[in-house]
This record gives sequence, structure tokens and C-alpha cells, in this order.
Amino acid sequence: MMLLIILFSVLTLYYCISLLYLFSGLLRLPKSSNTTENFLSVVIAAHNEEKSIQRCLDSLDAQDYPRDKYEIIIANDRSTDDTECIVSEFCNNRSNANIVSVHSNESFIPKKTALAKAFAKAKGDVIVSTDADCMLPKTWLSSMNKSMSDNIGMAVGHTSYGVPTNIWQGIDGLDYFSHRAMGIAFIGADSAYTCTASNYAIRTEIYKQNQEEFSQLKVRPAEDNYFLHCVHKHPSYSFSVPTETGSIVTTKGAQSFIEFWQQRFRWGAYGGNITTIGMKLFFIPMLLYYASLWLILVLACIFPVLWLLLGISLACKCVCDLLFMAKAAALYHSTFLMKYFIPLFLLHFIMVPLIVIKGNLFSFTWKDIQYTKDKAL
Repeated sequence: MMLLIILFSVLTLYYCISLLYLFSGLLRLPKSSNTTENFLSVVIAAHNEEKSIQRCLDSLDAQDYPRDKYEIIIANDRSTDDTECIVSEFCNNRSNANIVSVHSNESFIPKKTALAKAFAKAKGDVIVSTDADCMLPKTWLSSMNKSMSDNIGMAVGHTSYGVPTNIWQGIDGLDYFSHRAMGIAFIGADSAYTCTASNYAIRTEIYKQNQEEFSQLKVRPAEDNYFLHCVHKHPSYSFSVPTETGSIVTTKGAQSFIEFWQQRFRWGAYGGNITTIGMKLFFIPMLLYYASLWLILVLACIFPVLWLLLGISLACKCVCDLLFMAKAAALYHSTFLMKYFIPLFLLHFIMVPLIVIKGNLFSFTWKDIQYTKDKAL
């Protein structure tokens, strides 16, 4: 019993120190002030997005960036709805827009094959990525270009679910935000963890240097995290993290309880071959902390003295989590999400272990495709 108490206390202390270190990363986010107008290739992969892609394309068409300085490449990824028709009509009326397609009879890896086709057509010095269900502020391309000075290999942008209208949307939005916040904190701490395909810019040179390896990737890791780690290990390039309002993309959250969980299982299926030392030093002890916490909770029902230890641990974790999330929310003008902190804090004790186990050891379904560890069925 004493050994367990000591172990739990050490894991609690380690978690708090680690999170405070990541908090310091939020204070050291790398910035850029590029003034050169790069030629940008905006790339979108779309699979059955007929309900949302027109809004995305219209917001791209309304950018304040010079029209002769960017192109739009939409990769139709085996859509069976009207996505291809909508995209084709859009491209037919614009000289800077093109469509490429992945057909159902081709050998493919979901999204990666579509993106590879789009990247192959990119003429820009910089590739800018977003998703078909996103809305882009008119200053988005200008902001991302500003973040790509000569020494920057990747600009890691932010995507928001917007202002929630009920508690469930708030929990969903804050949980998604916590992933984005953790991703930039690792960058600020000179490591790499995650970013989002809905908002990043990368040197075309980086893609070309890793093109062969990218073409051989399985379903894991996700392409955005893969490129993040390519830049992290690159000897000449570093990151920038734009936080201004004009750089923030908006998208919709989960549309159902089932989609919420399947989306989290997809995020949890990280891909261990690109994990950094920093990730291992944080997430392995964190999982041990959650496991010991549940064990202490069970034992506290038998040995009431453990309730005090459990309460102190949870209080310390709550304070550190709150400081971290509040700082990240202030950076992205998203303090309205903090009212949902306590519900999410409590839900995370169930979510985190379940997502890691399910996402990495079992199959899950996303957009009607079943994913196993190495392939999509």
C-alpha cells in the first residue's frame, strides 16, 4: 500500500511539473513576420462533402491575397455524392482552381492518396492545407503567408469549432481545443506532437524531400502529424505558430454522440513510428497516472484514508490543467470555452484511457470506413 501511495504521489507531481513545462511552451511560441508574397498552393482533400464544400470554396475565392499569387487544388477522394460536380463547376469558372480525383477502382490509402495527387500538381513554394468542411477568414492566406519567412518550414495554424450553443457543444469544442493547445505547447517546448490538416502551411521543398516515404505510409500516422515531424527533424527549418484572429479557421464539431467518440478514436490512433522523446516523457507517465488514479479510487472505498490523497492529487491536476487551458484560450481569443472546463475535466478521466486503448489497439470507423492499425477496410 505504501509503495502505491508513493508511486501515485510521484506520478501526480511528475504530471504537474510536465504540464507546467508545457505551459512555458505557450509563452515561447515561435513567430514569423514574412513580407514576401509567396506563390501558395491551397490543397483540399474532399470525400462526400457536398453539404459543406461550396462554403469552403467561396471563402477561398474571397481571400484578400492576390489572386495571381495562389492556386486551389481540390482532390476528390472517391466521393459518391455531388462533391465532384460542385468542385468541377467551381474550377471551370476560375483560372486558378484545379481538380484531381481518386477513383474507386484505384489502390488507395484514404486521404493520403488524394493529397499525394494534389501535392504532385502544386506549383507553389508553399503548400497550404485545409479541409472541405472549413470556413476561412478572408485574411487566412495573408496570415499564413506572413508566417512563412525563409527559415520557417511549417506554420501551424489553429482551427476552432466556434461559439457553442449548449453544454455538449462546449465540451466537444473545449476537448478539441485542448488537442490544438497541446500541439502548439510542444512546439513552444522545442518538440513536436500534433497539428491539424485543416490549417497548416508547409514548404513544398519539405514534401518533395519526403515524397517517397509519404507515398509508402499506411493509414497511420495522419499526414499532418507526419509533416510536422518531418519539419521537427529538419536541420534547416523550424516552426511558426500564428495566433491572430485572421489566421483562425472554423469548422463544425461532432454531429452526434457516436461521431464524437469515433472522431476521438481516430485522433488517438496516432502512429507510434513518429513519436518524439518529449511525447514519450509526457504521455507514458500520464497514462500511468490515470491508471493509478483509478486504482486509488477503487482502494479508497476500502481504505478511506486514501480519499485525502486522491483529493489533493485531483486538486493539483485541476489547477495545472486550468492554468494551461486558460493561457491557450487567451492566445486564441477563445476564453468563452473555459466555462466548460469542469465538465470536461471530469469526463477526461474516462475519455483519455478509453481513447488511447481503443484508438491504438482496436479498429474504429470514420466516415463509413473501418480503420485497423495498418489499413482501411
